[in-house]
Amino acid sequence: MFDRSNQIVFYLNSFIAIFGLLVALLTPYPVIGLFFVLCALALIYDQFRQHRSSFSIGNLNKTLTVHDTSGNKATVRQIQVTRAFHASNTEYWFRNIRASGNITHIKVNDSDPVEKTNVDGSYEVCTKFPAGSKVPDGYDLVLSYRCEGAYTRPEGFFSHVVDSMTRQLNLTVELPKGRPISSAKLCCQKNGIEEDLLPPIVTGQTRITAEINNPVEGCEYFIKWKWGEQGFTQKLGRLFTI
Repeated sequence: MFDRSNQIVFYLNSFIAIFGLLVALLTPYPVIGLFFVLCALALIYDQFRQHRSSFSIGNLNKTLTVHDTSGNKATVRQIQVTRAFHASNTEYWFRNIRASGNITHIKVNDSDPVEKTNVDGSYEVCTKFPAGSKVPDGYDLVLSYRCEGAYTRPEGFFSHVVDSMTRQLNLTVELPKGRPISSAKLCCQKNGIEEDLLPPIVTGQTRITAEINNPVEGCEYFIKWKWGEQGFTQKLGRLFTI
C-alpha cells in the first residue's frame, strides 16, 4: 500500500500508539499514555489521508499574463513542485483547465501532454514522469497554455481549483499598461458558496497577486478584477489584431 519510506513511518507511529496504550493501562501515568496514543493516531490518520490523495503540492505558482489591452491574447503558466506519496504513481493529471475564451497550445514541461480530454470546455491533460524520476522526493511540473478572447470584458477572473493537498498557492495576474485596474478581490468557492478573502495586492494598477497558505482541497480560489473600458483607438486596434 505504502512505499518503503512511508511503511517505516506507519510502523513507527503504530509502535508509538501501542507504547502509549501500555503506558496508560500499566503505569500510574494514564494521561501521558493517552497523549502518546492520540498523537500517533493523528499522524496515522494524516498519512492515510495523504495516501488517498496520491500527490501533494509544495508551492504552486500560477500566473496569467494578458498581452494586449483588448484582452484578446493571454497565456497561463503554472509551476508546481509535485510529490507522490508512493512510487507506483507514474503519471499526473492536470484538471479544470478552462477559460471563457479558447484554450490552445497546452504544454507540460514544454512538451505535448501524453493524453488530453475536453469535457464541456474544461480540459484535463496527463503527463508521465520520466523513468528514474524521484517523484516521492518532489518533481517540478510546468503547465502552460494560451487563451484567446478570454479577457475582453470589463470584468475578468482567474482561478485555480485545488485538487491535491497544497502547501501554498500563489496567484498572479499581469495586465498590460494602458487599461488600469479599478478594483480587485480574492474569493474562494466550495459547494456553490462563495466567500470573500483578504484583498489581493495590486501593484501599479497592472499587477495583482494573492498568496494562500494551506488552501482547502476541493475549493476554487479566484482573483476578480475590474478594469476600464477600452478606448476608441484600442477597439480599432483590436480589429486589426491577427
